[in-house]
Amino acid sequence: MGYRLGIDTGGTFTDIALLDEKSGSFFVDKVPSTPHNPSEAVINGIHRILKKRGIDEKDIAYFIHGSTVATNALLEKKGAKTALITTKGFQDVLEIGRQSRPKLYDIRARNPEPLVSRQYRFEVDERVLFSGEVLTSLQEEQVRDIGIKMQNEGIEAVAVCLMNSYVNDTHEKMIKEILEEFTGFYVTISSEVLPEYKEYERTSTIVSNAYVMPKMQGYIKHLEDSLEEMEIPSELYVMQSNGGIIKAETAREVPVRTLLSGPAGGSVTGTLLTEMTQFENIITIDMGGTSLDTSLIKDGKAQHTTLSKVGEYPIKMPMVDMHTIGSGGGSLAWIDSGGALRVGPESASSNPGPVCYNLGGTELTVTDANVILGRLNPKYLLGGEMEINLDKARKLMEEKIAQPLGMSIEEAAIGILKVVNANIVRGIRVISLEKGHDPRDFSLVAFGGAGPGHAVDLGMEIGSKQVIIPRHPGVACAVGMLTADVRHDYVRTMVTTIAALDLNTLKAAVDDLWTESVDQLQHEGFSLDENIILQGYLDLRYIHQAYEISVPVDINNIGMKNIEDSIVRFHQMHESMYGFSREEEEVELVNIRLVATGKFEKVNFEGESNFSKGQAEAESDEKRKVFFDDQFISTPVYKRESLLEGEMIIGPAIIEQLDSTIVIYPLQEAALDAFGNLIIHLNNENEGVL
Repeated sequence: MGYRLGIDTGGTFTDIALLDEKSGSFFVDKVPSTPHNPSEAVINGIHRILKKRGIDEKDIAYFIHGSTVATNALLEKKGAKTALITTKGFQDVLEIGRQSRPKLYDIRARNPEPLVSRQYRFEVDERVLFSGEVLTSLQEEQVRDIGIKMQNEGIEAVAVCLMNSYVNDTHEKMIKEILEEFTGFYVTISSEVLPEYKEYERTSTIVSNAYVMPKMQGYIKHLEDSLEEMEIPSELYVMQSNGGIIKAETAREVPVRTLLSGPAGGSVTGTLLTEMTQFENIITIDMGGTSLDTSLIKDGKAQHTTLSKVGEYPIKMPMVDMHTIGSGGGSLAWIDSGGALRVGPESASSNPGPVCYNLGGTELTVTDANVILGRLNPKYLLGGEMEINLDKARKLMEEKIAQPLGMSIEEAAIGILKVVNANIVRGIRVISLEKGHDPRDFSLVAFGGAGPGHAVDLGMEIGSKQVIIPRHPGVACAVGMLTADVRHDYVRTMVTTIAALDLNTLKAAVDDLWTESVDQLQHEGFSLDENIILQGYLDLRYIHQAYEISVPVDINNIGMKNIEDSIVRFHQMHESMYGFSREEEEVELVNIRLVATGKFEKVNFEGESNFSKGQAEAESDEKRKVFFDDQFISTPVYKRESLLEGEMIIGPAIIEQLDSTIVIYPLQEAALDAFGNLIIHLNNENEGVL
């Protein structure tokens, strides 16, 4: 028994969560992020929490990290100088894409610039048919000539994506071997990262992987060296976009798996809450300083997708299905050319931060609005470590927003909150209504440093009956990472109608995936009999459709009965997602998927559930004036650490803790459950849909 350490790097703060495996107790902290070198904040956070808790570095048995390095490199287009090697005739796949316009009615709309410019896209004379048969053999000297050209051009990373290599990867492996004769290339081949058909999405994914690989490899090496210097014995694990974790060695080679590294930890926290509470259907919002991530959990299971966009680029990898918008506590408020109040997507970040932080910020943010309204402590944040300059925030609010719009300072601040909340509601719509889910059937779980302050407003707007705030909302993603398991995703393309399906071929493919996945997890120390779980999926669609739905299938004894059950489920899922199904239509199989999970020992939460029973109604620590319903109201302020299980809090109320602040409106009721989660009952009369 030792300690588990989880660190999540955000745009404004880096969150730290420390779990005592023996007692089940959590310790949390936050440090300012260091965008110029994110590892600095990670190391600062480790030193800080270990010193505060008097823990030796050698007692860290497990270290998991949620990184934004790959994400930021892709979003900010600050990756490596990258080249693409592809089959002759497919040089322009990245630009042609799916021939869709980003905005249908905007004549000025342009597709994003490819990550690889045309002069660095090289073609080779080779061709493999869809059956895997080699039509044209690869010429090795041609590849060496391309290698020399790339070296002369200063290319750092190379993406290799050949037609039909998901069926026969011989040529891609030959290219990789030849390029290894050169020095300085980071090489990604598609058959090792995404052996799946659809050439545009596959090419985009492989190029993205190559583009961020040098930065990610350098970052991980620097972090591992720092951990070794600190004599932390744990291997470095990295959070994946799919809600599982991988070892650092895998993250180095396939950094595209980490593009939603931090936010995926929040989805794990949401799943954990469904196990702790009676609420199995929840919508999560993770509102930090820079952005907001929202996801949906139905029947206790996170929703996943195999195709998403990160920034402007499609990424065809298994990910938690979530939507991200530029609406955080540090999002900037501004007035557009038409005189309308806008919020985001630009952010004040951690430096200089909101105006009220008094660190040189001159642009008003959502945080400034909350401070002016008394919802955030007008004197200090982070338990007193960060002093607040209320007067400066009020002065700039009057000059920049209130006077130009002809309103009071408080009206301007309320206006900022209404605008940012409307942005968030539109984001929630993407993962709920647009996917066939009625948000009124879901409880809202809010975390992130800023989320609990906006949760009640958002819950009322979408029609939720309850809002749930976890015990450590400001570091919820880091806490979720500590409970995540190792996960690997495998795929095999097999395009055929169900009527023409060769069952023996299917079984052979499943057996191959089964062997590969079990070998990988056993190599990582997991036992087949005790802690390896395998789940199968079939990607199905109606014939002539372009997109598939992943449907669960029992792969332990696969046969036509299993497949027929999956087809019935496919019709049901299609009806739910699109409003119709065609049971008489022929169904087509596209891919076989296998999710292999290596289960860690479950976290002992007894230390998180030892609350004493409280009295009927909690007693507040102090009162301050908070703006509700067009006026300032004397409002009780509670310290969350002093609350007891079952104590009733009747709004209006403010609940403060180190990592966040919770706002409860008049006449609403809230209480802690046995695990320290705060349940707010909204008495919601909003019967409308988003």
